[in-house]
Amino acid sequence: MLEKPDIPVEKIAACLQAAYEITAVQITFLPLGADQNTAVYRIETDDEIPYFLKLRSGVFDETAGTLTHFLHDQGIRQIITPLTTKAGQLI
Repeated sequence: MLEKPDIPVEKIAACLQAAYEITAVQITFLPLGADQNTAVYRIETDDEIPYFLKLRSGVFDETAGTLTHFLHDQGIRQIITPLTTKAGQLI
């Protein structure tokens, strides 16, 4: 997605805190990618850890998260795997 979606950064920050206990201090939209249903952000935290966030609209196929997590667990470090939520989900 090349145009920033109409989602307040405060809402993104609240969701990150609730689902992952990540405190975002800087949320930057990155006009990257060819998927018109996915917005990409750089998240910086209060402890200066950077995160890569993808927000997807429409139907979500959990296979993508499960597969990348599996491959990463097999030692393929070039794959960016999703974080597990506090509830143990790969969403």
